[in-house]
Amino acid sequence: MNSFNQQRLPTESFTKPETYNLSRLPVDQASTLIPDAYTAPDFFALEQEKVFAMGWVAVGCLPQVSKPGDILVTDVAGRSILVVRDKKSKLGAFYNVCRHRGSKLLFESCNSKSIRCPYHAWVYGLDGKCLGTPMFKNEKTVGAVTEMLDAGQFDKRDYGLYPIAVRSWGFLVFVNLSAEAADDATETDVSSGFEEWLGDLPEKFQSHGLEHWTIASQKNYDVASNYKLVAENFMEYYHLPFVHPELSNVSRIEDHHRCQGPGMYTGMLTTPISRDVDSVWLNLPAAEGLEEQHQQAAYHIWIFPNVAITLLPNHAFCLITDPINADQTLERTFLLIPPGTLDNEWHQAMFGELVTFWDMVNTQDLGIVERVQAGLSNTAFQGGRMCYHFEEPLHRYHNWVADRMCGIHRVPPGDEDLPQTN
Repeated sequence: MNSFNQQRLPTESFTKPETYNLSRLPVDQASTLIPDAYTAPDFFALEQEKVFAMGWVAVGCLPQVSKPGDILVTDVAGRSILVVRDKKSKLGAFYNVCRHRGSKLLFESCNSKSIRCPYHAWVYGLDGKCLGTPMFKNEKTVGAVTEMLDAGQFDKRDYGLYPIAVRSWGFLVFVNLSAEAADDATETDVSSGFEEWLGDLPEKFQSHGLEHWTIASQKNYDVASNYKLVAENFMEYYHLPFVHPELSNVSRIEDHHRCQGPGMYTGMLTTPISRDVDSVWLNLPAAEGLEEQHQQAAYHIWIFPNVAITLLPNHAFCLITDPINADQTLERTFLLIPPGTLDNEWHQAMFGELVTFWDMVNTQDLGIVERVQAGLSNTAFQGGRMCYHFEEPLHRYHNWVADRMCGIHRVPPGDEDLPQTN
């Protein structure tokens, strides 16, 4: 067979460890993930189950469900779900399906006192309990006689919405669709699994007070690429001088440094934040109580599998990717700020410039990842070498994806636990 026209791999190979042998090599010898990981519908379908249905997935920002009655409608692994703030301000999550005949309950996010099925009007509380089943009675009529049936045959208390494990950290909301997390595990088990996922991030960014930050701007983008290409593009700064000349002026390539603890994420920081004193990055007030070590640093964190945060002292750019198909992704982006940031007109004007700046940067990224997606469909390409200096985070990510596809549970280590390379 011509090595420049190789056929794609069979579906069963996607869950076999040997498929990822070249990605398992040390980063200075490793190759990227197989092209099928970005282009094959069969890989995408398996990935939805093994990655998105079996771990913690970001579904939105906490301010979207901040008030009692707030309901966020979104999809995870092809399942529609509801994230709900109930009357007691408790956060919950449920599958978006009626327990009667399986109708989809809601199509859009909203604020409501209850959840009503449009088909036969079954009603559910914000805590997921079934509250009403109109005309669904335990009786039958034979001629002129009404006969009561065994009331034990149906009890609406047994037909609440299917629950999903949900947790929040900072301004992010995560769910876990796995049966163990939703049904069989204790609250302690679920929380410990979530803590393991985030690693040292909550402790590291505690002084930012992220749980109090608010959404000041948001925008969605349709991207003609695999969601992993969006992730990989965010994780490396190799491309900055070539794709982002404007960003490079305020976030120089030589000011980027690795910042990695244990956890299901990759991290780096930029310090100083900017050498341009007129940069819009610097002209908003920093979060109150921010520790000194964070006052001149911007952090770039990708939490596996689908959320990015660029966190500065005075704002955050958050990007959540929702995979649609192997070559299609919905990006939901949010600009978040500490409370009180926009209390005066000058800060509002500065924030307007910030919105324009981030839209420009993100649009530049979308153009390049779509170009990579187009190239990966070319059968001549079978994988490329990793650049050690810039692409160690990608190597970490590729190995995590390989772990999940092969059913291996492993928490990537922090810098102090990694083998040293000369």
